[in-house]
Amino acid sequence: MNAQQPHTTTPWAEGPQFQEALQDLPQDMAKALMAVGTKRLWRRGELVQNQGEKQGDVVVCLKGRFAVMVAGPSGSVTLLRFVVQGELVGVHTVLAGMPAPTSIVANGSGETVHIKRSDFVSVMTRHPEGAIGIAILLSHRLAELFRYVEMTSHRSLTERVTYALRRLARRNGERDKKGITRLKVTQGELADAAGASRQRVHLELKRLESLDLIELGYGQVIIKTDKL
Repeated sequence: MNAQQPHTTTPWAEGPQFQEALQDLPQDMAKALMAVGTKRLWRRGELVQNQGEKQGDVVVCLKGRFAVMVAGPSGSVTLLRFVVQGELVGVHTVLAGMPAPTSIVANGSGETVHIKRSDFVSVMTRHPEGAIGIAILLSHRLAELFRYVEMTSHRSLTERVTYALRRLARRNGERDKKGITRLKVTQGELADAAGASRQRVHLELKRLESLDLIELGYGQVIIKTDKL
């Protein structure tokens, strides 16, 4: 039996910065996708995508804040992340013709562009260099899925809370030149992201604050270190 290799980690801020968004694709392909899409407006609480239902359109987020949620067998709902501006959503499920693995909910007013599967495939055929970008997108999603499973299975509350902070901050945080990241998220949303009660998550956040790793504010968490 091979000896187990020591587990090493990379500070989350040094991770890949690929955002899986329209701006990551070749400009001609991005314009072509926008040209064949249909714009839609959303209000708070409306479902852009419903878990378990087949989706016929690839969705691009233009404006607003959209939460990606997954419901478990017991009915509990976990916040995975927030969709970033320009992000393509539903590529893998639309191409494969599979039910959506998550729900996407508007956190407020927002705007999206919806691209039918046939139009999406047609654009990829005309822009093969952009299809490579789509393959990279799907690779990142797969790696993200395995990481999520690893960090949420039989983990302590501390590990789940810090992982929730890291994954949300990597995509949705605002990082300044001093290395401090401001993450607009409520403690209720963090509780949903960590899969724990709001009270338990609040106590864990206060503990992290006492260690000077984070600072709690109204509707935000300031992360002071990359090694959280």
